[in-house]
Amino acid sequence: MSSRFIALSLLPILMSTPVSANETQLDTMIVSAHRTDIPAARLLSSVSVVTRRDIERFNYQTLTEAISSLPGVDIANTGGTGKLTSLFIRGTDSNHTQILLNGIKLATSEFGAPQLEHIPLEHIERIELLRGPQSSLYGSESIGGTIQIFTKQAKSNSLTPHFSIGYGTHSTKLANFSISGGNNNTWFNVGAGYKESDGFNSCDGRSGRLFIGCFTNEPDNDAYQNRNLSVHIGHQFTERTNIEIFNLYSEGETEFDGSIFVGNQTDFLQHTLGMRLDSEITPSWSITSSLSQGKVESENNKDGVDVNFTDNEKNYFSLQNDFKLDAGTLLSLGFDFENDKIDTTNDFNEDESNNRAYFSQLVGQFGNSDYRIALRVDDNDQFGHHTTGNVAFGHQVSNALRAYVSYGTAYTAPSFVDLYSPFGANPNLEPEESKSYEIGLSGSHFNTNWSLAIYQTHINDFISLDSFFIPQNISKARIRGVEFTAQKQIVGIEFDSQLTLAEPENRSSVTNEGNVLARRAEHSFTLNGYKSFGCYSLATKIYTVGRRFDDSANSRRLAPYTTVDLVGNYKVIRNLHLQLKIANLFNQEYEEVSGYNTDGANFLMSLHYRPHM
Repeated sequence: MSSRFIALSLLPILMSTPVSANETQLDTMIVSAHRTDIPAARLLSSVSVVTRRDIERFNYQTLTEAISSLPGVDIANTGGTGKLTSLFIRGTDSNHTQILLNGIKLATSEFGAPQLEHIPLEHIERIELLRGPQSSLYGSESIGGTIQIFTKQAKSNSLTPHFSIGYGTHSTKLANFSISGGNNNTWFNVGAGYKESDGFNSCDGRSGRLFIGCFTNEPDNDAYQNRNLSVHIGHQFTERTNIEIFNLYSEGETEFDGSIFVGNQTDFLQHTLGMRLDSEITPSWSITSSLSQGKVESENNKDGVDVNFTDNEKNYFSLQNDFKLDAGTLLSLGFDFENDKIDTTNDFNEDESNNRAYFSQLVGQFGNSDYRIALRVDDNDQFGHHTTGNVAFGHQVSNALRAYVSYGTAYTAPSFVDLYSPFGANPNLEPEESKSYEIGLSGSHFNTNWSLAIYQTHINDFISLDSFFIPQNISKARIRGVEFTAQKQIVGIEFDSQLTLAEPENRSSVTNEGNVLARRAEHSFTLNGYKSFGCYSLATKIYTVGRRFDDSANSRRLAPYTTVDLVGNYKVIRNLHLQLKIANLFNQEYEEVSGYNTDGANFLMSLHYRPHM
């Protein structure tokens, strides 16, 4: 099914007789775009937000499922829940997206990419996806965008429990419990969760070709287990000073189809412990400081025998000063420090890296216009100094129409593997660099809230393997795209849609020039619908992805596909809900990575106790 056809079919609906539109989110405060709270109405970037209400309505089970159908997002999963998952935002690489948790940076793997597949969604209150370059605020790994995850807080001083249990296809079992509360000065939210699934056969070796899929035949189900814990505590010392301490922990086992060279099970651990202190020194000067430690550990084994292990650790400190120069102008000055360590079976030539950064940002407003100027200088042990910046300008054309333009530079530092691995590393690598341009429009017409973003990104010094399998700064890319979103309510049904058209093109003069970058879709479309009636509600998601290629040579084509999900909800009694989710309703067969299977039609029955204050 063509996404262009669906989008054209949707236009008459969006332009139909006006009825009450969805409540706008113009008063929503966005944090990620400026490292401080700012109203969504003043944004100079393209941002999507997934709320707790969205997660509950559609009964999302993983972080990647919650963000997969947002504009500009491509997901490549290798065989189901808990399996290796790559994220591509606006056609950039999987290590070109910065992941934050409550304002601090998460630890990444030795390849420089986050392990999204093990982050427990049940403890998450809100997800902000900021598209476009943000290295001027967050440093490396922000070429494509930034994702900030916020864990749950207490919404009331009264002691409030939440729980859910569920059972589904592949003998999937889940149980989650949390409790929150506090008083006028102190609040807390503590939760624990468990999920296990027998899974399905991730890869059956049907490609029969070396280096495609798992190139093995292990006709078994590949199971997954995840045990997790979240703690989020806040305390207000005075009217001007408060502290937050948070802990997100998950561990478990994931099975996969390996080969004669690697194992078939990984024992994993992810742990992030952080603290944030906010203090208002004067009415016009406030300080925010953050301190955290993150760990990503994995131990690979085959048939019960250890094969290898990798432990990554990130220590992070940040200090930010915000100065209110007048009613509409904010100046931010700050310092970031990162210390990354690795301990692995493969003896790396170097196992530690330090990065120091100084950043500044000026956000202002005059009349109906807004502007933003940001600059950051990073000093890294390996590649020295690197400077990035952003400039943006927005104007409220009318009460119903807003426009903005922006330009930004960004970079991604080479990973531990590329720099120091004993097998084909290159310690002389330079960071991958980008320049991006964007024009955005948003408005409300015909009782429809809509937004449009047009962008172009040039990436230089892409790190690729040469003919001797040594990483080199030899590739280039140009990525163009258009992103459109619309929200409308018709006869009590809430519709939410997005259409993405992209040209992620390889511009390298060495090889594959003009080809589509691997595993990036050239178009995608999502249509969400939600309707409540009495004790019942129904949510549906139609998700269409266009053609992709699994390799840089564009010799392996991944066919387009469309999936349909349905979620029915019945309120048994007050605050107690019974949900049935049927995913991939029409049993669509498709691949996100060549040679790896995806799940067919599947269901999850779950019971939820959700007091909403």
